[in-house]
Amino acid sequence: MSEEKDLSLRRRGGSSSPAVQPTLEESREWVIACFRKHQLKKVSADLDEILGPGPRSKTCLRRDLLDLNPAGHRQSLHEQVFPTPRVIHEDLLEVPRLKVRLEAGAGMGKTTHFKRYQEVLLQGPAHPVYPLPVYFNLSALEEGSGFAHFFDSVFKEILATVLEEREALGGLELDEAVLRRTIESLFRSSRILFLLDGLDEMELKDRFQTYCEVFINDNAFLSNFIFLASRHFDFGPLATDSLVRRGEDAGFQVSFAPLDEKQQKAYLGDAAAHRPLAALGRCYPELFNTPILLNMIRRIHEAHGLEDFLGKGGLYRAFFDGLCQEGGETAALKRLMEVSLEQLTAGRSARFDTLETGFDKEDGKEPFLQKAAGLPKGAVLQETARRWQYRHPAFQEYLAARRLAEDSAWRDIVRAHCRDEKWQETLIFLAGMVPVEELYEILLEEGALFLCGRALTEAEGLSEKVRLLVKHLLKYQCRESEPAFAPFRKVRIEDVLAAIGGKEALRARIRPWLVREKRDSRVLFAVLELLCAMHGLNLHDLVDRLDFEPLRKLPELAGFFAESSDAAQVNLPVIKRYGEMVTISAGKFIYQDEKHEDDQINLMEYAIMKFPVTNALYREFDPNHKPLFPKYSSRADQPVTGINYYEAVVFSLWFGKRLPVEKEWEKAARGTDGRDYPWGEAMGYQNGFANTCDFMIGQTTAVLDFEQGISPYGCFDMAGNVWEWCIQPHAAKHTTGRVVRGGSWLNYLVHSKCFYRNTFDPDERCLNVGFRCVAGPRFTEIEDDMEDDED
Repeated sequence: MSEEKDLSLRRRGGSSSPAVQPTLEESREWVIACFRKHQLKKVSADLDEILGPGPRSKTCLRRDLLDLNPAGHRQSLHEQVFPTPRVIHEDLLEVPRLKVRLEAGAGMGKTTHFKRYQEVLLQGPAHPVYPLPVYFNLSALEEGSGFAHFFDSVFKEILATVLEEREALGGLELDEAVLRRTIESLFRSSRILFLLDGLDEMELKDRFQTYCEVFINDNAFLSNFIFLASRHFDFGPLATDSLVRRGEDAGFQVSFAPLDEKQQKAYLGDAAAHRPLAALGRCYPELFNTPILLNMIRRIHEAHGLEDFLGKGGLYRAFFDGLCQEGGETAALKRLMEVSLEQLTAGRSARFDTLETGFDKEDGKEPFLQKAAGLPKGAVLQETARRWQYRHPAFQEYLAARRLAEDSAWRDIVRAHCRDEKWQETLIFLAGMVPVEELYEILLEEGALFLCGRALTEAEGLSEKVRLLVKHLLKYQCRESEPAFAPFRKVRIEDVLAAIGGKEALRARIRPWLVREKRDSRVLFAVLELLCAMHGLNLHDLVDRLDFEPLRKLPELAGFFAESSDAAQVNLPVIKRYGEMVTISAGKFIYQDEKHEDDQINLMEYAIMKFPVTNALYREFDPNHKPLFPKYSSRADQPVTGINYYEAVVFSLWFGKRLPVEKEWEKAARGTDGRDYPWGEAMGYQNGFANTCDFMIGQTTAVLDFEQGISPYGCFDMAGNVWEWCIQPHAAKHTTGRVVRGGSWLNYLVHSKCFYRNTFDPDERCLNVGFRCVAGPRFTEIEDDMEDDED
């Protein structure tokens, strides 16, 4: 075969030298230009469908990205525990790595962000290095194939987009095989920017293989740029921590910056001025911090206004009713309600499942997923050929509640699950769908008191006496972690007692909350306050005066105070092991800087716990307790953290003791000779004496770990590990704060000196604050006039 028949020849200026004229499909520049032109039309149409008509500046929330990667310089432990990620202002293509991973929750706008980013890249001049921005949803890969078909699938999509030029020009002849080779050559020369979505939608094994190829295998993508987005997930038994860490180290980790108030108001427009909606947002911040839910509110406002919708459940009902084509419950919606409740009953929660983030279809063809069934495609669910998942967990929770409200057995189901974390949001919705007094009676009987408080906005028609009671029980919660409960501080106990009416009614209410099986230690201080008020006592005054005998004599608390020594209810070996006491002998000691003998403090003999209260010991008091900061303290022998002052007071009473006065704590820590640290004087930063941030341990340690650092009386961890709550007589008259002593794993060694003092709000829950108890007289300090009397 002659070359003249194989190649197109062109002669310039009469030159006798032949020049090869490449075909269109061999031209990389032509392929790039065609792809960019047609892909721009596609992605713009997709965004119009997702965001609705109008300019992108109005319909699309601008999302800033945060740099989550460790700083290049040495960070303090405090900076590692409480990082302040920087906002990424540069283009992602300028970051120092070729692999970027965006992790964000459901409904946070990952897909929209990717497509908008692709649209912007396609609208402007082609990037000189990565001119081919390709969006690909990994869930489109055949299930069970792992990563094997990835490149073939991507190249086919690029090919199909470029071939649209053939239709546009009417009969343009293109050799698809040659075109495919050109596309592959663009990949080999690292010209592609991969926008990979839907990793979390893949089946577990496929997800694991894909993650390994994208982030662990350095050669799979050559030097093409990868931007991957997913929800948070884990691999369960398929991966080790070291492998996951390798993947994280290989990529540049980013997340979305939280939406600020200005962005929320700009997106919601007039709806942002609706006062009931703003109040709802304070109780349920998720509504205003999640783009898909903001979009739901905006659509409702544009269609109907917000005046007629009460509570969170009203918003969701309006949204779902608006999705139904015929204005009522379609077969699709009814079936989806059933499936939502079935999955929740089986323990499958879209909010908490990170191993299997989606659900398998029944025989591959769930009726409610069919387009003709009545729900707009992609409005509530996203799906692959074999799997599906909710666009946001709240959709499952609302639909499950709507179906549960129709079930005659809803009371039994609520009683069985009201203390299960996975059911909390569903039961909040339910409060607006069933007889609310009946619902609250069940919740109060079962001790689901936090759920009662969180559902108040939905509980229209709830009696004032129940509402007041719930608010009182939750009035001592941390303002930072439970901001919706902060206004409850205004509730007066006199009003609560008047509303309940009668001692017998109050006793009946309180009884279940003291039972171990239904106990919630977070509300026990408020419970004891109610009980004291019923008997004419003021609990705050008793604590302020260290006068606990009147409280111990209350007949309703006899069983409560007897528990800690009852082998039928508690594990006595645990009590003995971690509740061991040491005796502090009577006599004077140097307190703070009072070294002159006449100024030294004289204390009677008393006993103090050898260790701070551990997780194991605290669980004997509250079997339902869950560590608030498990990353930093969860093992049985680590000190309990996240316990506020009020809870520490109640535990010490249950244990037959009380919190230490500052002077008692300090003598037990430093002995009588005024030493700076329990073990003496620090010779520089000595390792093995205390758990402080100087040594970068990064969490609490077992209470027996630092034997070298014990105090003269044999107390462990009186320097470092956790701050410890102390009680101050008559402190309420002078300050709202409460003193802590001893330093912590998050503070420097200098803050662990025996005389160092710090304060926290009594309701505050901190990841570095615990406590220990003392036993002894009500007041152990011997005043000078008492000594004179003895003489």
